[in-house]
Amino acid sequence: MGKESFQIGITGEIIAVEYLTQKGLSVIDRNFHSQQGEIDIIAKDGDIIVFVEVKYYSFRSYGSPLGSVRKSKRQSIIHAAQTFLYKKNLRQINCRFDVISIYRDSGGKTNIDYIKDAFYVN
Repeated sequence: MGKESFQIGITGEIIAVEYLTQKGLSVIDRNFHSQQGEIDIIAKDGDIIVFVEVKYYSFRSYGSPLGSVRKSKRQSIIHAAQTFLYKKNLRQINCRFDVISIYRDSGGKTNIDYIKDAFYVN
């Protein structure tokens, strides 16, 4: 990932953290890495641990934000979530996987699509 792409990702995560905080979630970790994946944001929503994938676009792309999180990406997020839970010794806890998509419309306004329970562990 180039420096410009990295900075765009950081900007998207900052916007996402602000949005989630306004929605009442508490961010507990960012950019958590495991051997097979990464989670952009980990938050708590009451007693639920929320693993959030952030997609940041300079414009509205075709298709849904969820469509950009393909099966292989979902699997890597799930693996990272399992690693996080194991390392933090968290058992018998409710979790969910959300996707937040941030994009600018033709007028330059920032828009956010937030999908709770975007995917599940099978």
